[in-house]
Amino acid sequence: MRLTERFVDSSIIINSSSTTKERILNELVDTLCKAYNLENRDEIFQAVWKREKSRSTGIGCGLAVPHAKVDYVDRMCMVAATVPEGIDFDSFDGDPIYLLILIVSPGNTVGPHLKALSSVSRLLADGMVRDNLTKSKTPSEFLGILRKAEDKYL
Repeated sequence: MRLTERFVDSSIIINSSSTTKERILNELVDTLCKAYNLENRDEIFQAVWKREKSRSTGIGCGLAVPHAKVDYVDRMCMVAATVPEGIDFDSFDGDPIYLLILIVSPGNTVGPHLKALSSVSRLLADGMVRDNLTKSKTPSEFLGILRKAEDKYL
């Protein structure tokens, strides 16, 4: 699965100033709803927050992949954020999070959601890709780096 097909420029937050897990998740959901013209913002946030409270999606190495499946979307939507100052996200390794990718999928799908999570893990296992994404200056640059990683790993 090519992740870049799921993003639009307006779904990339460069240099977020959010300082807490709840704030960055709110910012990601706000961006998601605006970028994809989605309603049910509060319900989508609650689904993402509920998933996060059950187990942190901070997978380590400065990366978090919050995700949820909801009945309020008709297609998989993704947003990303870079956070230069880092955020305590209760990640598995205890390190701050500098890069987040939020995945929201329709509630009645399984395969595409799991493939997206797998693709994120595969691409972002490369520390140089993570670092370059985190240092992106524009959404276009972010997507270009992600596209090159997909060409290499997918």
